[in-house]
This record gives sequence, C-alpha cells and structure tokens, in this order.
Amino acid sequence: MKNTKTPLDQKQGQISQSKVLHLLKQAMLDDGIISEEGLLDAVVIAKREQEPLSNVLEKLDFINKENLQRFVKNKIGVPSLPLSDYQFDRKVLRLVPENLARRFNIIPLNITKNILTVATANPLDIMALDQFAQNTDYTIEVVLASGESIQSAITQRYGMREDRQELIEEIAEEFQKTHHKKDVRVNHYADEINEIRLRREAEEPPIVRLVNCYIAQALVEGATDIHLEPKKDAMKVRFRIDGYLFNRHELSPKLIGPIVSRIKIMSGLDITEKRFPQNGRIGLTMKEKNIDILTSIFPTMNGENIVMRVLDKSAGPAHLSEIGLSEVNLGLFNKLIRSTEGLILAAGPTGSGKTTTIYSFLQALEKSDKNIVTIEDPIEHEIDGIVQSQVDDTTGLSYADSLNSLLQQDPDVIYVGEIRDRETATLAVRGALTGDLLLSTIQANQAVEAITRLLDIGVGEGLIESALSCCFAQRLVRKLCIHCRQEYAPDERLLKDLGLAEGTKFFRKKGCESCSGIGYKGRIGLFEVLVFDRKIKTLISNHATESEITAAARANGMRTLFEDGIEKILKGITTFDEVKNATEHISPS
Repeated sequence: MKNTKTPLDQKQGQISQSKVLHLLKQAMLDDGIISEEGLLDAVVIAKREQEPLSNVLEKLDFINKENLQRFVKNKIGVPSLPLSDYQFDRKVLRLVPENLARRFNIIPLNITKNILTVATANPLDIMALDQFAQNTDYTIEVVLASGESIQSAITQRYGMREDRQELIEEIAEEFQKTHHKKDVRVNHYADEINEIRLRREAEEPPIVRLVNCYIAQALVEGATDIHLEPKKDAMKVRFRIDGYLFNRHELSPKLIGPIVSRIKIMSGLDITEKRFPQNGRIGLTMKEKNIDILTSIFPTMNGENIVMRVLDKSAGPAHLSEIGLSEVNLGLFNKLIRSTEGLILAAGPTGSGKTTTIYSFLQALEKSDKNIVTIEDPIEHEIDGIVQSQVDDTTGLSYADSLNSLLQQDPDVIYVGEIRDRETATLAVRGALTGDLLLSTIQANQAVEAITRLLDIGVGEGLIESALSCCFAQRLVRKLCIHCRQEYAPDERLLKDLGLAEGTKFFRKKGCESCSGIGYKGRIGLFEVLVFDRKIKTLISNHATESEITAAARANGMRTLFEDGIEKILKGITTFDEVKNATEHISPS
C-alpha cells in the first residue's frame, strides 16, 4: 500500500457494515422512529426480498433517502470522505472488479491488515458489502461519499486508465534499464541527439501502445481534443469533453521525449524540429471507425505543447433536426438552403459550432441536381456528392484565391470556411449576387454584428443589403444527462426576472454511470436567426444601428440566443448556468 496522506488517514473510526446496521437499529429505536416489532418486520422483508434494509425502511415510510444520509452520518457516526482529492492505490482497486464496483456503486479505498475500507453512498446495503467481503476475503469497513463522486471515481480510476498506468510503469522500467546512466529530463532530447535515436525510441512497442491508448480513451470518452501540456518537470494530459478540459494524467519526464517524437512521426512531421510550430494529420482506424487527428505542435518555454483534435469521420454530420433548432428556425433554414442564390452567414466565436451547423446544411441539400463545392480549412467531414477542397497556406492558396477560381466553374452551392478579409468577403457577396447560394462563417458575437463586421472589413452597405439572405448566431451548451437530471424549483426572484410563472420548474445535473458522473452528455446549439426581409434591408440602407435592426427583427419573431436557451431550460435539455455562461458576454439589445 502506498504511504499517501489522504483525508481517510485523518478520519477516526471508519465503521464495519455489521456495526452500522446494529447502530442504525438502536438509534431508530431510541428516537422512536420505529418499534422493535416494526424493525423486525423490516429485517425479515429485507432478507426475503434480498433488498437493502434502507430500501425497505423507505418503502415502509419510516425514513426517506435524504434523512437517512443525515441519520447515518450524525446519529451513527459514519465518517464522510470527499473523493475528489483522494489518492487511490491501483493495487487496492484491483481487488474489486469494475463491474462489481459499478453494480453497487462502491469503490475500495484502503487496506489495513485484514480490513478493506470502501466508500459507499448507502452503508446499509449489507448485501453489496457482503459481496465485497466474499470477493476480497477482507473485513469491510465503510465511509460515506456521495453517489455522484463514487460514480465519477469509478469512471476515472478503472478501465483503460488503469491499463495506461500499467503501461507507464512498464515504460518507465524499460527506460530505467536503458537510460540509467543518463540524466533524463524534459529537455533530454537536445539538438545533439540524432534522428535515428529519436525514431528508435519513438517506435518502441510500449510507447506506441501508450499513444494509441490515449487516442482510444479519448474516443471512448467522446473527447474532441487531447492536450499534452509541458510543465517544468512533467507533461499534463487533458481531454476536452463537451467544451471542458478534464485532467487525465501526468507523464514522467522520462517519457515525454519518446511520446512527442511518436506523435510527430504519426503526424508526418519533422521530429528534429523543436523551434518552430508544426501542423500535421493522422489518419487511422480504431474499432471500425475512421479517425482523423489534426495535430498542432507549438514550442513553449517548458517544451512542445501538443493539441490533437479528434475527428470521427465515421459519425458524419448531424441531421438538421438534431442540432437544436426550434420548429420555426428549422422551417426557415429548410427554406433558405433551397434557395438558388444569396449569402447565409454563421456568426459566433471559435468553438461555437458554426462549422457543424454548416455541415448539417450541406448534408440536407439535394445533391443529385446541384454542383456543390467547398473550400475548407480543414476538411472535417467527407460528404458524398460534394466536391471538397482545402486551402493551403504553405503554397499561398488562400480562401480568396480558391474562391476566385471556383466562381468560374459554374457552381450552384459554395461553402467558404470563413470570411476573414475584404477580398474573400467581396468575392462571396458577388458570387451570391450572380446566381450562387453561398454559405460561410464569420467571427461575430450576435447575428446583427455580422453586418457590422462586413462593414468593418470593407464591404459596402449596398452589397450587404442585396446579397445577404440570413445571418445566424450560435453557441453550444452542454445537454443534461437524461438518465440522472433532477427537477427543482428555482428562486422566485429569478423566475420573475425571466418573466416566467411562479412554480416553473428547472432541471439540474446530478451525475451517473451513463454520463461518467459529470451530469452532462453531449452538446446542443442555441440559435439567433436574423432573416433579411425587406424591412431589415431598408434599415441597413438607412444606416440603422445594431439596436434598431435587432428590435425590428425581434418584433418580427426573432429570438435572441438567451431566449432560445430559456426554451431549452424549460424542456429539461440544459441548465440555467449553461445558458448564462454561454450568453453572458453578449450585450443586451
């Protein structure tokens, strides 16, 4: 057992399951909650039905779940333990199979002599604790932890993460043997180390398996990015899941060089280059999925920072009806994308889901009678029936150059990845005016700000008024896990501020096995759709302000991003905090 100092070491008298049951019975009798006869009946039912005594007591209305937790903690004295900072021992975890831990939502913590201490949300589930005792041949003692924290700990500590720990120890041991005479630090791979040696170490089987393991685990967890961040004496590994970064591991200094070299080799990059940024691509197949990984390497003070963007090409674009559009907005988009001309702009910051929505548009188009061409950077999904191309900054092939040539090839629909400059914007607008349907994205916070952005770039008001069909702004929010979300009554003052009726219910996160204890699973879009009808175009030509255009659009039925979010809150799709965080930096109009 590792000699680690944890909150468990400081707790006094973690308690055996038999003692818990005895103390519970006595405390309930002393407090007059139940009679001896009633308690005996409950015990008989629990044995007959093979149910925990706590469940039977709940069914018989002697105690509820919330009161039971307080009762166990305060009356019986079972200590509680926050698991977020607990240093788990892999050898102790191995005593209990993952399926058993998940089944009973119990995780092993510590061994002292012949006593195994476990964390449980229900110390009265004697059958579960007996199963642990039978499987491990230890006497079981318990501490209290929340069900959510136990689920999260099981997800984080079992499965492939344990395999990674074994790999890391295996690699460290091999490197100890082969490099014991060398001072191996973060800067171990200095310029004098030749390329042959770098390649040899990067292709050692344990290194290959470890990198593959990180990629596989990222896919299992639904991560969109793998971050390898250099520190002074280690490298932190983090996964981005539904827009948030989660810590996964810290690499020993001995492993950093070979792993960085391995990723460079897989990405087709120069393994000896450490002074300049590099970008590469990895194509592979894992579990019958075609995966593209876009690798970005950037030199920093402590070493090379690596971000690997994971693209599951097998998944394909989402259907328009699945991205979060209201019925009204879905109808608008279905009509707009079937137009023969005009410019549709998606506005929002990086990571707001603009490209995903455009891909859904392209997927929804009838392709048999149209020439549809894209100019992208990078190509994230391959779509049948569409000609896709990628800009190449290394050869000087820009968006503007590609679009200028493409307009001469008689396209019906064009998707330009992003409007960044005046030349691209002007070409896009002119293409939309000459019989093409043009889709693109632009960096702007709100739908109406896309107009201001085009003006700032240098596109004239007349061209904007004539060419634009629609601007829509978008944000992404996390979706509540449908298996564990909880309904609750929000503060009455908040409901009043939002203009909602008293007694309106919201939902909040909880956490379960299905969502890895996070409480959220997947993301969905918030949309603000500005259609350029005659009134809006007249306002633009009259130099109206953003506030005036927004007011006119809202009077015509446009909902803001925040208002679209409120509808999703009321449907139990997401939480108020998610919507607030996604829209709080947007100025009210």
